[in-house]
This record gives sequence, structure tokens and C-alpha cells, in this order.
Amino acid sequence: MLTIRRTTGRAVLALSVALTGLALGTPSHAATPSTFTAGDLVVYRVGSGSSSLTGSATAVYLDEYSPSGTLVESVPMPTAASGSVNPFTDSGTAASDGELTLSPNGQYLAAAAYDAVPGTANISSTNAVTVARVDASADVDTSTVLPSFAAGNNVRSAVTSNGTDFWVAGAASGVAHTTLGASTSTALNTSDTNLRQVSIQGGQLYASSNKNSLTVASVGTGLPTTAGQTVSNLPGNPDSGGDPYSYVLFTLSGGSHPDTLYVADSSAGKVDKYTWSGSKWASAGSAKVSAVTGLTGTLVGGVPTLYATGSGSSGTSGTLSEVVDKAAAGASMSGTVTTLATAGSDEAFRGVAFAPGTAVVTGLGTPPTISSGTANLPGADGNPGNPTAAITVGDTALGASAVTVTATSSNASVVPNSGLAVTGTGAARTLSVTPTGVGYATITLTATATDGTSASTTVDYAASGPVTDPGTVSYYSGAGNGSTIIDVGGGYMLVGDDESNVLRLYQEGVSGPPVKTFDFSSQLPYGSTEIDIEAAARAGNRIYWTGSMSNSSSGNLEPARSTLFATDITGSGASTTLSYVGSYTGLRQALISWDQDNGSGLGANALGFAASAASGVDAHESDAFNVEGLEFAPGSTTTAYLAFRAPLEPTGVRNQALLVPITNIASLVTGGNPGSTTATFGAPIQFNLGGLGYREIRKNADNQYLIIAGSSDETDDFALYSWDGVATDAPVLTHTALPAGGADGSWESIMSVPDPLVSGSPVTVMQDNGDTVWYGDGLTSKTGMVQDFQKDLGESLTYTP
Repeated sequence: MLTIRRTTGRAVLALSVALTGLALGTPSHAATPSTFTAGDLVVYRVGSGSSSLTGSATAVYLDEYSPSGTLVESVPMPTAASGSVNPFTDSGTAASDGELTLSPNGQYLAAAAYDAVPGTANISSTNAVTVARVDASADVDTSTVLPSFAAGNNVRSAVTSNGTDFWVAGAASGVAHTTLGASTSTALNTSDTNLRQVSIQGGQLYASSNKNSLTVASVGTGLPTTAGQTVSNLPGNPDSGGDPYSYVLFTLSGGSHPDTLYVADSSAGKVDKYTWSGSKWASAGSAKVSAVTGLTGTLVGGVPTLYATGSGSSGTSGTLSEVVDKAAAGASMSGTVTTLATAGSDEAFRGVAFAPGTAVVTGLGTPPTISSGTANLPGADGNPGNPTAAITVGDTALGASAVTVTATSSNASVVPNSGLAVTGTGAARTLSVTPTGVGYATITLTATATDGTSASTTVDYAASGPVTDPGTVSYYSGAGNGSTIIDVGGGYMLVGDDESNVLRLYQEGVSGPPVKTFDFSSQLPYGSTEIDIEAAARAGNRIYWTGSMSNSSSGNLEPARSTLFATDITGSGASTTLSYVGSYTGLRQALISWDQDNGSGLGANALGFAASAASGVDAHESDAFNVEGLEFAPGSTTTAYLAFRAPLEPTGVRNQALLVPITNIASLVTGGNPGSTTATFGAPIQFNLGGLGYREIRKNADNQYLIIAGSSDETDDFALYSWDGVATDAPVLTHTALPAGGADGSWESIMSVPDPLVSGSPVTVMQDNGDTVWYGDGLTSKTGMVQDFQKDLGESLTYTP
């Protein structure tokens, strides 16, 4: 069954909406898009509109449209390699490329393109192929690269059954099976290897072709993964002599065999209909759609509603159309065609599929549908605020109210069946989980209709152990290395993470995944290379984010970590959006030079910055070079304190924590990307924080500061200090205890300082839990923990001076 990520609020899709002349306009500095909406359409687009389309490698975008043709968002595919991220580009003129599929479980889009950077000439004559997987959160995975699959010819499509197993098709290598993150594949067939759309429908693998008398064909039986498969035309050889691309199968009369087939015939410019006679497929009319290649569809009120894309006669334009066939099963097609959207200048459409989370209905009298808003759900034993999962059910014949949902657990020691509850009525249900142990469990949700038909889906669950800390505990999931927090109002906060460049928006005090994510890797000077975000400060609607400027834990130089960048806020709370401003990469070297030139006034090299930053120095030592705090000086929006975890000063004793004022931070990020303005500094400030360094510094509008002090090395020693902002007044150790939290967690973030800061004020703090083994399996967020299960622990503490 296909799954839905979340309820869309639509009873049916629009049958016919005339909306013409809609062109795409993709912002050149767009942040990571938000979650797809179930029921929407996703169109594979090549070209940004900034230059003419050619046969060279071109940027690819996945454009989300509402069923009425309104552009919702654009998801840019990677154009450069970084770690497990690989380029995903396509030819600007190859109309046969870029077919798009939705997995049978409704959770993932899949497509195949080329492992090459934009501008690579004659890209469809190269060899290396990138397979992309995109989930409901618009998270793109391009870790799968097949170096020789294309064999000097077009790669055209991919499909996944479950997000792990993939089938890829092209013009030279037939169909091959591979897995997520792999670099090799298994060729399923050695003849009839010029194929187009590969798809899974009704548990069977299919492919289309216009070569060697092939049209729409089955590939082996079921979902084969081994060599030696036969590619066999469907009985009756539908679209014989035509130019078939995408296709959709429906069961309109009940039963177990599809009885209606729609095929996109590009050269003829039409969507052909075929009906099943009991032994073969027979032609049953058509509807005109110019240069059609992409096709998908669902039943709306029992009526086949198709969505088709065309790329124009030269493959360099595009239309998105709705085709509604009101004819019954076995009857000649009676279709109305409505153009919903057109590609902009120097852009082209390729394939189309429903957004992840959509319940695609292809049969009448089918079992109910059920899906979960998340495939992975983390929780904690003893936490009353554990997140829930949104469950969506439906039944095309009986309605959602006729469906009951039950839940069972695969591991009673982690989650007994008694700890599972499904509540709600109609289409929207809620799964609540009360764990009793540590580890993993698979929760099976079964939807049963009143006619006895049923369907099921699963949610993978992970439970951590209880914590005994005082205060209110929340778990912010989807990442596990939170290192700094910025309050954006309305009970929401932005979190920077030191293992990725993604900024995440959470609701403070509410356990669960981020509400939004923002990734400016395409604008940052070092791209997606991790900049080790450790600190941030806000002045008005501008936020400054800085890397640690440290070496790696093994002492290697990491130039990207000397990145300071800024973003501007629009809106607040859940409506917060960010736009990129600019960056500066010279801060580390400027600090070293300033110290060498006696800028501190303490003598040349008095602070020992050059030695601390030298190659071979571990970032987590008292003599290292490592910034973990940033906050503005009292009453200033241009001077900000860099708060050092290390080095401790002076060089001979190592017991004083160091602040260095940047006196021109506002101008550093507005002079380019990166900017060329030289950083200037004020007199350094040194305090004895019990032999600890800075891990966070934050102030309120009345210049009352709170400081999290922590050890320079990896020991778990933390304390909370208050400070009046006066350079000659030492911070005061408070009586507010920072509790243990998660094992091996580091207290590194303060959301905001209450104003006024008085005894009894609530203070929200958060750990970096990158080294925490939450689930008893030895895995941390740095060593292979599933990203959805990664989390940072936050607590609301009561301030005691």
C-alpha cells in the first residue's frame, strides 16, 4: 500500500482547473525547502532559467505543484560532491531523461541522472550515474553512484520499493538493481537493453521502450534482483509502433488484474488508453498532450485523473497537464485536458510523480490505506512529552470512518502492546507510544475496514533510557550535535549543529523533529563542507553564525571551520524564514596575526594563538584554538565577544577563560562572499571560571549575561555563571546546577536570558549529545545512528543566583 505522510485536508483532487502561463522562478539563494504536502505533484525540471539549455550537464530541480497548478516550492538537487553527497545533473536537451517515480509505500521519490558538475559537455554520452532518493521532508540522498551504468548513453529513470532497493534503467544497460549508498549494481537483462521508464505497480517491475518491438513490458516476476531476467511485452503489445514513455495501470472493475492502462506516446503527442479483454490489451482511444513523456495518476471519486508532462519538440520547454478520463472501464477514452503550468524560459520539464506521502489510489474495491507521518519515531522511557506519529487512513469505497486501526510491537521489552495507543476518528489518527525499556521496536499499524479488507504500515521506534534530572526535559530530534541556540520568538528556536551546516527550527519544550530546516551550503564559501557551527549571536533581525575555527580532534587543519556567516530573519516563531547575507573566512588568521603583532597589548604572541592553531594540536585541549561562544558587547550591535573554549590563558598556567571582542563584525559579512574586510579586535578579557573555558555566552536586553563554562578537554565538567558585562567585574558562579542529562552530553546552548534575570527565572539550556549512546547499541550520531533517531536533550531550569 502507498503511504501518506500527513493529512492534506483535501477531500478530492480538483478535476479540472484552467491555469495557464505559470512559469517557474527559482530563487538563486533559496534555503532548504519545507516538507512536501501529500496529494501535491512533483515535476522534474532541468535548467534554472539563467542560460540556454544545451546537451551539457544542467542543474536539476524538483518542483512541487498543487493539483491545481500552483507552484509550492522547488527542491534543488546537488551540483557538487561533498562526503556522501554527489552531483545530480542532467542534459538540458535529452527529453527521454528525467523520469520520476514514487515508491509503492509512498515514502520516496526516485530518479537517476549523471554524476557530473554543471557544464560537463555531452553529458548523456558519459558513464557515471547518480541515483537520488527524496523523502517527504524534501531531504535528498545522492549517496548512490554507479560509475559505469550509463555506458556512454542516456540514463532515464529509477524506482525504489522501500528506500533501500533501487532499480535503474537506461538506453544502454537495460535494468539494474542496486541498493542505497552502493557503487555497484546487478544487470537484470542482457538483451533489449534500451529502456525508458522503470516502475513498480502492483508488486511487479515494469519498463517501457520503443526499441526491438518493445513497448510496455514486465521485467521478470515481481521485483527481481538477479541476472537473467526476461523483458516481456504486455499481452497485445500496447502502443506497438508508438513512442511509449511513462504509463499507469488501474483496476476499475474490481478483481486482482489491472483492466485499464494509460501510456504516454511522445511522438504522437497523446496519452493512449488500453483496456484488458481478459487475454490482451486493446486500444481504447486517446487524449492529446504534446510531446508527453511523464505520466502519473490516481482515482478521484472513481475517475482516473492523470497528470502528464511534456518537454516540447526539442526537449527544452515544458507543460504540466491534467487529463481526466470519465469513461468507464472498457469504454473509449473520454478525456478532458487542462494545462496547469508551463516551464519558464530556458527551463524544461521531464517526469512527474505524486509527492511523498500521497495515497495513490489505482483500484476500486481495494483495501483501506494507512500511512504514517514518519518512518522513524524516537522516544524516551519516562518522558511524558514523547512525540507522537500522525497516522492517515482512508477507504475509497467506505470512507475513513469505516476503518479501525490497531498497533502491535515487535519488542515487548522496549514497547509492550499495552504501551501503544491509536486515537482519533476519520482520516486523521494519532499513535502514542509509552516505552518501558531501551532499544528498538518495529510498530505495525493495521487498518481494517468494515468489509474485512485490511492494510498495514510500520513505524520504527527507538527508546532511550530515563533521566533523573530536575526540570522539564525535551528531546529535539533529527540531529544530535546541537551547539548553539537563537531565540526567534513565539516559543521557537533555531539550533546550529556542529556536524552539519543545516540550521533547524524547533518549538521550544516540545519533543520531536524540526519544524523547518535551512541549508545554505550552496552559498557558503566551502559549500557543504562542515564548518563546525559552534556559536551564534543575534542583533535585530540578523544572526551571525561562526565555526569553531579549531583543528580536528586529530589535529588536522580545517579551513572551512573559520567561516563566519550571517542570515536575516523574516517573521517569527513557526513562521520564521531565513535569507543568506554573506560570509567571512579570515577570522582565524586575523586573530593569529593580531596576537603576533601585539594587538592584545600584552606583548607579541602573548596569547599563543599561532601555537594553539598549529597543525597537530588537538582541538580539545587547554592549549588548543577553539571558539564556542559568540555574543554582543553591552549596548552594541557591531562589537561581539568571541568566547574561547580554548586556549586557556596565560600560556604558562592555563586557568583563565578568554573573550576577544570583534569590533567590526557587522561589516565582515557584507563585503562579499567571502568578504574581504579585515577583522579588528578590542582588548582581550580574561576571567577565571574555575579553570574552565567558555561553552556558551548569552545576554538579555539589559546586558545581564549567562555563561556556560566547561572543560577544554572531553571531561564532563560544567558550571553556570552570571556576569554584568563589565570587563573589570568577574563573572559569578551561580547556584544553578547543570544536571547530568544524557550520558556524555555537553551543555553548550542557552536559548535566551530572561529579562530581568532574577531568582526563579526559567532558563532553557541544551546539550550537544553527539557522543551519547541513546539506545544501548553503541551507536552515536557520529558513528552511524539513524538521523531521525539522533537527538539533543533540552531542559528548562530554575535560575538560582
